[in-house]
Amino acid sequence: MIHVVHVITRTNVGGPSVMLVDLLHGLDPTRYKHTIIRGAVVDSEGDYLADHPVSSDVITLGQLRRSIGLWRELRSLVQLTRTLRRLQPDIVHTHMAKAGVTGRLAAVMARVPVRVHTFHGHLLHGYFSAPVSGIFNTIERLLRRLTTHSLVVGAATYRDLIEARVIVQHKSSIVLPGVKAITRYEPAAARTELGLAVDEVVVGFVGRLAAIKRPDKFLQLATAIPSAHFVLFGDGPLRDTVQRDAATLPNVSLREFSSNLALILGALDVVVLTSDNEGVPLSLIEAAVAGLPVVSLRVGGVAEIVEDGVTGLLADNDVELQDAVARLVTDNALRASMGAAAQQTIHERCSLTSYLALHNELYTRLLAH
Repeated sequence: MIHVVHVITRTNVGGPSVMLVDLLHGLDPTRYKHTIIRGAVVDSEGDYLADHPVSSDVITLGQLRRSIGLWRELRSLVQLTRTLRRLQPDIVHTHMAKAGVTGRLAAVMARVPVRVHTFHGHLLHGYFSAPVSGIFNTIERLLRRLTTHSLVVGAATYRDLIEARVIVQHKSSIVLPGVKAITRYEPAAARTELGLAVDEVVVGFVGRLAAIKRPDKFLQLATAIPSAHFVLFGDGPLRDTVQRDAATLPNVSLREFSSNLALILGALDVVVLTSDNEGVPLSLIEAAVAGLPVVSLRVGGVAEIVEDGVTGLLADNDVELQDAVARLVTDNALRASMGAAAQQTIHERCSLTSYLALHNELYTRLLAH
């Protein structure tokens, strides 16, 4: 049996956690044993494992968290190295930036033979100042030598990392999330349950309320398009700010994120992404699976899952974003046709079978060598 230890910064409600749980549920349990090592759960971001339990062992290390401090990092490295020496896995697979650094270093110190890292996005731009981003890039280039193989979510992120010399082609692969069927609630029933008006066009934001996600831009759209109702489903560090600003707008509602995506997506007519930077956003994949059109800024790997003018609308700036949302708000037929096209094509682009097969083949091949 192959023992894989997954090290992840945190199991908050988001793409990395969803992809990890899909992997654990999908790989052959008679062939694979999995252990999750994660940082402490942050209340404001939720815990994906609370609603999606796994049969694997889950170890929480309090020092393995998103915030950074030299003493904390050293303690985290020592603690993780000791844990890996005790577990003696065949493979350490790290997810997210913080766990990727600490996890790969600890795996080397614990003499784990295979070290895989998944880039669910990157920190090349959009998160920190140029000097800080430069430090992270230098660290990642050094870690490249300690990584047996890198998986990158999306071709756009892959190209950025190749150009930045963070990864090399012969030791890396592109991966896309796998999709699962979502049958939406009937719109009137979903809106009634969520306390939303039944007879309005509803535009949704589904994701973390964090600076990189730009919920402020979503609120600006609501101000510019008073004929539709705008609702945010999410939690995160900006929740109090968003709640205060949303209270001043009559056509805006704020709801906590729910694991019941069929309910959330059932209430919406359009999903909007306003992020400054993204990998391959899971929220847009889920919208497509549910048959909803999307509007997004053309960032990261969005264009890999949204075909402009066919399954949704892409914008190059805020003015175009506003025009695109207004267009879908007023055109019922266009919303219906784009939603149907999105639902038809997303399973071809994001196959769960392909996602699982890629990991199975990779783990087998790396251990054989």
